[in-house]
Amino acid sequence: KGACNACHTRHNFSKAQARQPEACGKCHLGPDHPQKEIYDESKHGNTYYTNIDQMNLKSAKWVVGEVYSVAPTCSTCHLSATSTQEATHDVGNRIAWTLRPKISVKLENWEKKRLNMKDVCRTCHGSAFVNGHFYQYDASVQLYNEKFAKPAGEVMQIVLKNNLLKNKAEFSNPLEWSYWELWHHEGRRARHGASMMGPDYTWWHGFYEVAQHFYFKFIPEARELDN
Repeated sequence: KGACNACHTRHNFSKAQARQPEACGKCHLGPDHPQKEIYDESKHGNTYYTNIDQMNLKSAKWVVGEVYSVAPTCSTCHLSATSTQEATHDVGNRIAWTLRPKISVKLENWEKKRLNMKDVCRTCHGSAFVNGHFYQYDASVQLYNEKFAKPAGEVMQIVLKNNLLKNKAEFSNPLEWSYWELWHHEGRRARHGASMMGPDYTWWHGFYEVAQHFYFKFIPEARELDN
């Protein structure tokens, strides 16, 4: 679950500080996991920064829909209390997919975790909107898995099984770098963008670059190895 001072910065150990997206931005940003940047471009982030004075960040009881309702932060969705859920320090308690590995998989008890997250969403949004978002999100992850991640992984298995790499040291072959970029950078951006309603990161920083790497770098480099 991590150390307390990862979110509650030393010296004043402030709840208000931990509730703001900047607390998460120390780690959750950059080319391979740009959650902070995605939040900033999303309507959630836009509304938060516009109405930060209405967030009641210093309130002892910080319950979405009761103490504040203008916008969610990272903490709102992943950690903080709702009218039906207590606050948690288990950041995976409301996450159905793991988006970090080469191929995304649903976590243990994912159905319950998805319901936990939907409970947060329904504080502000209607069921049709919430269900529509998760339908699109799941479809985006499945598209990434089936169209790019699994085929690329199968190609890498063939390459390694047949000892086709010229250089034996890891990351000393162009194909290895293209594969790394494909899933660890572009692939993660596409999946995280879909999860947090950041369309630019889903498509132009995500699926566009996934497809570009897959079709114009990864596949040609793999074919060269068999010549």
